[in-house]
Amino acid sequence: MTASDKKHQSEKANKRVCLGRIAAPHGVKGLVKILPYGEDPYLLEDLSPIYTDKSKDDTVRAIKLKNQMGKYILAEIEGCNTREQSDALKGIELWVDRDALPEIEDEGEFYIEDLIGLTANNENGDTIGNICAVQNFGAGDLLEIKPKSGSTFFVPFKDDFIVDINLDDGIIALKNYEIFIIS
Repeated sequence: MTASDKKHQSEKANKRVCLGRIAAPHGVKGLVKILPYGEDPYLLEDLSPIYTDKSKDDTVRAIKLKNQMGKYILAEIEGCNTREQSDALKGIELWVDRDALPEIEDEGEFYIEDLIGLTANNENGDTIGNICAVQNFGAGDLLEIKPKSGSTFFVPFKDDFIVDINLDDGIIALKNYEIFIIS
């Protein structure tokens, strides 16, 4: 294992990934509606512990998913038996340690959290800045890039702008990004 691999593994182990948010109580018996953020909402049930904060060790009890309700999933949380208890959980995000997630086998697929912190280079290898966040305001994922100087700017996470992503080296190569820089 190279020094770069060790650094990447260490950074990955220290990250948490948000898998969803408790959106609302449901009924009078303590059930909640969860808005899942990933492709596999059942990770909320399969992985533990589930944290209620990105950096603290506050955890929720076991989550048992019931059924799909449109974009939400109905869930039971251990020890939550009344509407008042489930109402108190409204808005809480559900986090898991990054290293607890299954490895992605498909090339070209990534956990969004793994893109944050990558160095953004142009096609010539010159550094543009760093990926400080990945946002989605409803029209698709956007890489938020903090340049060496100036304000952050957004580049769509699409093939038209991405040349290469190398997680091992911590680099993402971009093209045609200049049109998004506001002077």
